[in-house]
Amino acid sequence: MPQHGRFFSALLLCGLVAGCESIPEEAYWLPPSSQSVREAQTRTFEVPSEVNILQASVALMQDMEYNFDTIEYPLGVLSGSKTVDADSMLRNAGLVAADIVLSLLSIVGGTAPGGSLYAGADDEINLTVTMVVLPSLDSEGQYSARITIRSELIDKSDRVKKVRMIENPALYQEIFEKLSKSLFLEGVK
Repeated sequence: MPQHGRFFSALLLCGLVAGCESIPEEAYWLPPSSQSVREAQTRTFEVPSEVNILQASVALMQDMEYNFDTIEYPLGVLSGSKTVDADSMLRNAGLVAADIVLSLLSIVGGTAPGGSLYAGADDEINLTVTMVVLPSLDSEGQYSARITIRSELIDKSDRVKKVRMIENPALYQEIFEKLSKSLFLEGVK
């Protein structure tokens, strides 16, 4: 076998041996906080059908200025999004002032500034709310609703800087309280 053939055979053998290593069992474990986050994101309602929860949620999300991307009543799914401004005028003014100071220092010092602070500032946050409603496994006539909220931080050049799931239990509590009131008022009609 030629020299380069042995080399590639040895390389292939090393790759196969390395690929046979097992993944540690801990890699499959969820962090301890995931159970509490899931509990904060889920509520059970006693209503005639999941459509009641979804319709009340549509009205609530419209009040919260979300635009709908998906409404699938048969599947029990809805998704809406909105964009909010991440910068305040005061912060922007401070960044512009810092850019002016950096430019002046570069003129005096004779070096070019390393870019614009204002141009690199965060511009907006895209929020996406998704709700899934399923019949409860515990009791007939009850439906479990789970809400998740995702946040995308977008810079002034329309680049995604950070994506994260919102895990604040107080926020979910507030949304579910409003939804409960909406379902109660709908039931009273």
